[in-house]
Amino acid sequence: MRVEHLFATFLLGPAVVGAFGCSVAGDVPAEGGAGAATGQGGTSGHGAGGTSPIGGAAQTGGAGGTGGTTSQAGSGSGAVGGSAGSAVTTAGAGGSGDGGRGDAGAGAAGAGGRRGAGGRGGDAAAGGARTSGGASNGGASNGGASNGGASSGGATSGAGAGGRSTSGAGGGGNGTCTASKAAGSNVSGSGPHKVTVETNSDAGIKEGTIFRPTDLGGTEKYPIFVWGEGGCSENGLSNSAAMAELASHGYFVIADGTPNNSASRSLDSSNVASMGKPLLAYVDWAVAENDKACSAYYQSLDTTKIASNGFSCGGLMAEGTAGAAGITTWGLNSSGLFSADQAFYKTVHTPVLIVLGGSDDIAYANGERDYDNISALGIPIMLFSKALGHGGDLFSKNGGDFTKIDLAWLNWWLKGDETATGKGLLVGASCPYCSDSAWEKKSANLP
Repeated sequence: MRVEHLFATFLLGPAVVGAFGCSVAGDVPAEGGAGAATGQGGTSGHGAGGTSPIGGAAQTGGAGGTGGTTSQAGSGSGAVGGSAGSAVTTAGAGGSGDGGRGDAGAGAAGAGGRRGAGGRGGDAAAGGARTSGGASNGGASNGGASNGGASSGGATSGAGAGGRSTSGAGGGGNGTCTASKAAGSNVSGSGPHKVTVETNSDAGIKEGTIFRPTDLGGTEKYPIFVWGEGGCSENGLSNSAAMAELASHGYFVIADGTPNNSASRSLDSSNVASMGKPLLAYVDWAVAENDKACSAYYQSLDTTKIASNGFSCGGLMAEGTAGAAGITTWGLNSSGLFSADQAFYKTVHTPVLIVLGGSDDIAYANGERDYDNISALGIPIMLFSKALGHGGDLFSKNGGDFTKIDLAWLNWWLKGDETATGKGLLVGASCPYCSDSAWEKKSANLP
């Protein structure tokens, strides 16, 4: 029987699609109030006719100073800079204009009326639109939304700092939050953190199960890790031992599926990018939550370090995340494409880990083929394989050696760990798998 037919026997139900991306276009802000009759644009040259890089069109502001392209607000200007804002039609001193991801401009002159809406101008992952900024007496009240959800800024009397997940000085919250609920599963790992398992009914995460360090809000920021289940199962507890092990070592883990769900996603090996969308939706949600002051996860995650992996059909889901800009690294456990796909391989842009269960593993040839094609492109990649069969020892205590290898890889690429708990476990004299003849080990293009 062909490999794809064997995989397909485990799969039931429709594919569920998520979203991951960056929003750059903004909502249309409200009209700004009258600015001062004067108010020379600063070094960036603000005023009538100025524009900011990206976003939706803004309404008219007060009478402006000299024109120019806004990037940062100048002295005496009410225009706002940032990495992505709305086009300002006539941004006057103390007038309207959308905020970007950066700080709001410091406008000193003129009694500006109500500030224009901050809009959705930043490079938000999944944030909703802001409503309106607070009233301001010259100077910006709120910067535009970056990764925030829907929010309203409070009233301010001076310049207010915008930026990520904050309203202007004196402003209020930044988005609504849905509290997570305990999943009723007591798990643990070998790491220093206790593990909490929970679910959340919010859009983007309601189909997943969270495994996370119990302690939040401290100085340690946890990288984000998403996982696809074997057989594309939607049981989020399917690999609970492995997920708990990763979480206990300081990772915010989201496994596909809810606890004990009997449904499965569909497999479409010809379109793994579509298969990866649920995992990327989880990433979106986690990144947005990290920027919401009302969230239990606020400022507890490292949103610059994101990884995906999965077992069998779930590995194809992880492969579907390979082309996403936010992914730091990804991997496969007993998985791989059913046939070489050069168009897919060209989308790979981050380091890759492949762990297989030996020649009797149904996915062995697939994983080996992916290794050969990806390594030929100059991408850092490693492959470990032992005659343990499909899935290896993932279901053993703490996820077995498969999870030890996965964890060391994550520690290396997401936490910069080059000791025996990171790179050193996989490369060099301290690598136990390198000297064990029972393990096949290959690597290419490593730094």
